Order: sequence, then structure tokens, then C-alpha cells
Amino acid sequence: MRFSSVQEKEIIEATSGKFIGYIVDAEVDEKEGAITAFIISPPKKFYHLFQGEELVKKVLFSNILTVGKDVILVKSPDE
Repeated sequence: MRFSSVQEKEIIEATSGKFIGYIVDAEVDEKEGAITAFIISPPKKFYHLFQGEELVKKVLFSNILTVGKDVILVKSPDE
């Protein structure tokens, strides 16, 4: 699976069903060459257009439950 195809999928938190955002970057372990986490950008809201910094979240690769056709289900980090 290509990274560009993963970026198009919505990230959904499995227990609440909440839309978290989209993947904007990946964190890679240099020694292993494996992805350790995805960097998620929340959906844009009108009031965010006037703020300079963008809030991003990190989702560990181990927290991904399943990758579907249109969405990626993740568990919350506190589970």
C-alpha cells in the first residue's frame, strides 16, 4: 500500500466513532525502516484559518485496529 493512498483515508477513533483527521506525515524508525506512528492533522474549521499554528496528533502504528477501503480505525491511546 502506498503512503499517498493512506493519506486519503479518514482516521476514525473506534470506540467513539469520532473523526480525528487525515494522515499528513509518518514517523519512521531509521534502523528498522518501519513506520512507528502517523502524524494526524485535524479537520479544518473556519476559526482555524485565522490561527497560525496547526494542531497535530500522533497515532502510534500499534494503535491501528484496521485499514478499510475508506477509513482507518484506531484505538484511543488510553485504552
